[in-house]
Amino acid sequence: MKASHIPLHTVICILMFSPLMGQKSIYSFPFENDFRLPSMDTRIDQDEISATYQTMGNLYTTQITGIGEDKMEQTSVSFIPDTRVVDAVRLLQFYMEEQLIAPGDETSGMVEMSIIYFHERNRFSIGSALGVLTIGIGTLCGIPFSTTVTDVEIKATFYDADNQLVSVHRGVGRGRKPMSIFSVSTRKAHQKALRKALQELNAGIMGDSILMAVQLPRYTHP
Repeated sequence: MKASHIPLHTVICILMFSPLMGQKSIYSFPFENDFRLPSMDTRIDQDEISATYQTMGNLYTTQITGIGEDKMEQTSVSFIPDTRVVDAVRLLQFYMEEQLIAPGDETSGMVEMSIIYFHERNRFSIGSALGVLTIGIGTLCGIPFSTTVTDVEIKATFYDADNQLVSVHRGVGRGRKPMSIFSVSTRKAHQKALRKALQELNAGIMGDSILMAVQLPRYTHP
């Protein structure tokens, strides 16, 4: 019997696309829960997140004349686009869907998540001194001129089926990223901080005996 041969173009396609097929999502997590809490309602407090990141713009109040000359006031708020807020909301959503809450038709209780602290600052580094000593040549060559440090704090609040508070958990995370003329975005530092905060938050939730006592009996004995 002759040995079968795989066409060369097929081998090339497998080598080219196999790394892409196994690539992790940008919003993946550095942990994997062995079990998840039973199905419950989920909520992200986007107003608090907007206040934390200061993405709320101007408050507008418009007076409208309705039927019968009755006057009404309509209030609207403008929002400032921010990719960090987009990342924060998506990571919270994916965490609840993929790691925290088991899918199900019937829900019992609720979890509300938010970002309650955000701070970003730049620190001088060795590259800053090298840039000065080389009269800016080092900076032009791509040597980092500073390091961005991002701190965040995430809060998760759990309620039972009667809307009574069960527990509150917080997680703090920090991300760093060298800054150079070729890389001035702080988005990755912020994503690192979010992941670390979620990791700390998740450890606290999974180790909460009171929360497990309220939720797990329904999970193990439906």
